[in-house]
Amino acid sequence: MQGNLDGDRNTPTWRARQEGAKYLAAGAFLALRNVAAHEDEVTWAEQEALEHLATLSVLARWIEQCAVERAA
Repeated sequence: MQGNLDGDRNTPTWRARQEGAKYLAAGAFLALRNVAAHEDEVTWAEQEALEHLATLSVLARWIEQCAVERAA
């Protein structure tokens, strides 16, 4: 099963958005989620924490816009 953004897959714009979403998700997981999950205490300032949440919000919106495709 795979999720893809809507639009024409044959355009450079679609490919760039798809790749960008993939790398943003990987980066957010590694840099934000893993740090918060593996440290005893996270010392993010309020503004920094809000920026992290904004990043995750953008990613969540993109995921909501994806169409799920199942292998035949």
